[in-house]
Amino acid sequence: MPLTEADATGGWTLHEHPTQGTMLTRQLNRRQLTVWEEDGRLFQFVVENTTTTLKWGRRSTVAAAKLAAEKAARPAPTAE
Repeated sequence: MPLTEADATGGWTLHEHPTQGTMLTRQLNRRQLTVWEEDGRLFQFVVENTTTTLKWGRRSTVAAAKLAAEKAARPAPTAE
């Protein structure tokens, strides 16, 4: 199922990339989050900062991919 405007909720924006196709993007905690449809069955997500990829993965639904990206973008907990 392709990404649509209905998937662009909660701060996510729908973009058309020239080579990757339709993507959802979001900025969170100085990180760039991106979700796109990989092969018609899975959605890939990636979390990057300005210099490197911090986390990537695949999920079976758009909602799960968005949630995984948002979770990966959270700051690490600090020890008290």
